[in-house]
Amino acid sequence: MRLRPFETRSLTRLAAGIVLCLGVAACGTVILGETGFLSRYDRLRKSDEATTEARLFAETSALARTRTVRIIPTAFPEAVSGPGITAAQRKLVANAADRAMCYELSLRYDVVSGRDADLTVRAAVTRVELTNLVGAGATIGASGAITIASQLGVGFADAVGRIPVPRVPIGLGSLTVEAEALDRRRDQRAAMIWGGAANSFTSQPRFSPISDAYDLAGEFGQDFGFYIATGQDPFKAPLFIPNYDRLRITVLGEAPLDPDCEAFGRAPGIDGIIGDYIGLPPEFGDKGPAARIN
Repeated sequence: MRLRPFETRSLTRLAAGIVLCLGVAACGTVILGETGFLSRYDRLRKSDEATTEARLFAETSALARTRTVRIIPTAFPEAVSGPGITAAQRKLVANAADRAMCYELSLRYDVVSGRDADLTVRAAVTRVELTNLVGAGATIGASGAITIASQLGVGFADAVGRIPVPRVPIGLGSLTVEAEALDRRRDQRAAMIWGGAANSFTSQPRFSPISDAYDLAGEFGQDFGFYIATGQDPFKAPLFIPNYDRLRITVLGEAPLDPDCEAFGRAPGIDGIIGDYIGLPPEFGDKGPAARIN
């Protein structure tokens, strides 16, 4: 279902540049490696960006011939996360990646649920650093306290919103994901090792160990989906202002462009915005993937 040509990249890159200027010490740790998940690693090349590191490969001629894409749900093994999070939380993080990826892919390709697809996309979380609840809670509490104090000083009618403060640089989360797109003969046509980390200036604190991993998973899905759909390095593409379709689907939680993307559920919408605002865990607003009917 093609509605429009692909646009460019999101404004989050601008925020990342600001963080680099302020100093990268207040960031989580990004580590890239080779776990053996990908069918091959020899063609990957490095691409650096302020808060994201990646190694990537794309065969643009093969991507140009692609018409249909199938997404295998992202794997997030318990061995990677350790005992700190539940199976439901791992599923929520993995699904955030798949949902973002499906939206980007649907802008160019027909996303299908059957096995008969020109490309099959698969991904796995290979490393995660969980969000430290003490650090996140301290930031949420400080922000709330400052807001209350300001409201008492100027009057409740004149104060609007919670006042943000930089996150306490303790236990900022990070995420590493390996992903590839395979053609019908199982040959690799695109691949990426993606690593991202939360920072003290632009990452939203929430009282959950998966808070940062959840947000970073969505960023990975957007980057890899964009890369497959365009063949362009997502970290060097120009900034853009999101159009209405992107906002209503990825922010407000309305129906996706491609019906097959419903398998990954919808964006949290207003519930998610409220939850972010007051620091609630991601599962407050995100109901996860839709129930699958066999």
